[in-house]
Amino acid sequence: MPPLLIGLPGDNTFRNYEEANRAFWRQTIIPLVQRLQKAFHAWAQPGFSPFRLDYDADRIDDLAKERIAFSVAASTKSSSFERIPA
Repeated sequence: MPPLLIGLPGDNTFRNYEEANRAFWRQTIIPLVQRLQKAFHAWAQPGFSPFRLDYDADRIDDLAKERIAFSVAASTKSSSFERIPA
């Protein structure tokens, strides 16, 4: 957990609260959800064979700016490729 999020002074390696919050989601919450998903799936699989528990990281509002920046960068890269005539 980033010290900035819990108000600890000292060596803050993040530029601001938003960056620390995104790191908290990416480095703490999502890995915990993945572990929980795997454990629950292993427990439920014998009794409920087609059962699947999943999550959608794209619906996390705190990661929205990161997703938008990624999609803009991806669309810029894909539009910058020119078609070479055969």
